[in-house]
Amino acid sequence: MEQNKENNQKHTSSKEVVAFLKTPKGKAVLFFGIYILLFLVLGIVSRMSGTNGTIGSNIKVNPYSYSMNSILNKNFQFQYQYQIDGVGTTFTGEHLDEKALFHDGVTNYYQNDTLFMRNQDGLWIKSDNPYVFPSFLDPSVIENLISLSTYISKTELASGEEEINFQITTTTLVRQLDSIDVDLDDPVNTIQLKTDSSGEVVQIVYDLTSYATYHGRSSQQFLLTLSYSNFGEIENIEDPA
Repeated sequence: MEQNKENNQKHTSSKEVVAFLKTPKGKAVLFFGIYILLFLVLGIVSRMSGTNGTIGSNIKVNPYSYSMNSILNKNFQFQYQYQIDGVGTTFTGEHLDEKALFHDGVTNYYQNDTLFMRNQDGLWIKSDNPYVFPSFLDPSVIENLISLSTYISKTELASGEEEINFQITTTTLVRQLDSIDVDLDDPVNTIQLKTDSSGEVVQIVYDLTSYATYHGRSSQQFLLTLSYSNFGEIENIEDPA
């Protein structure tokens, strides 16, 4: 008897709950209950994502995407523009594998990996690397620096091109590029990637004023713009005679 009475009470309670949920007040309670449950689920997912922009170990949720494959293939035409305290220097040339042939408007240069030569009165002679801070031209170094940078913003252009902006401290650059452990209270440097409509990086714009000031290479402004074109079209670069 007691068992039947208890079952009847449970059945009656269930019917009362169902009846209550059909009322306007019951529907409101049900709505807020579902809302709170959804909020809790989102909170759990957010905690799983951590601070590195991933959920679990595979799914990336970065607000930007780009590809440097065309640059990493090392077959392109290039233009590297320096603006150092108002003085401009532009290097224009072709790059294939570890070789490059380029000029600054006055002198012709040849590069084979770490070997640099310049043409002097028709003769090719060994020379120093003419680039200022050549590490910033190395695609593998660029990718590493971006991974250590802070994402700031992205601009999507009507043409399908994008501009992606990052910031990186001189402290980080000195540690990574100069292998010196420092703790500087300095303005940040900026890196901007410009991609074409397919997502390939075609230009990299650096403002390295803080880093250059630290090294004594600039007192006002240090800008470096790397522009790439004609990917995969360079067939051969001959060694100079």
